[in-house]
Amino acid sequence: MPPQTVREQVTSLLRDELVAGQYPGGQVLREVEHAKRLGVSRGPVRDAFLQLSQEGFLAYVANRGVTVRHPPSSQSREFIVSLRIQIEVFAVKSGLADLNDVSLQTIEKALLDVKRACAGDNAAAVARSDMGFHKAILLACGGEDFLEAWRQLCTKMMMTYSRLHNYSEVYDEHLHIWDAVKARNVQAVIDALKENIR
Repeated sequence: MPPQTVREQVTSLLRDELVAGQYPGGQVLREVEHAKRLGVSRGPVRDAFLQLSQEGFLAYVANRGVTVRHPPSSQSREFIVSLRIQIEVFAVKSGLADLNDVSLQTIEKALLDVKRACAGDNAAAVARSDMGFHKAILLACGGEDFLEAWRQLCTKMMMTYSRLHNYSEVYDEHLHIWDAVKARNVQAVIDALKENIR
């Protein structure tokens, strides 16, 4: 894997800070302040703000600059969760039976990432690996057409990542999904996904 560019490093760091809840909704983020804090020029920070705006974490507001988006309300979050489940369930129903060994290895590697993240104490790493595991299943089952919509939904969920203090449960739920995927048991995968995505 090639080393990250400065822009990618800044984007990853800011994304992790946003996921970890370090900035309240509505807070204005300024290029100059973050460039100074991170020891980089304003260019990579500006690029990171643009990327994170496209991902749904930040918003450009006229005459105010970049602000942190507010997390969804509980009612909105419930709807977002239901949409995400529909996408993942559709993909599983469509493509689980066609998984090959390479796809299974990719999903298993993503599960190991979840295990490593849950063994640490980094909320952003847990959230990132959680989404990485689900993305691996989505893509392995042929759901690439839904990836962008799915990613936007995940971003909204990550803004209120609620599994911050029960990492062993997070890993166990993903292991349960993996066991069902390995067995190519569509209904068991769907049940495990619905239990996990909340």
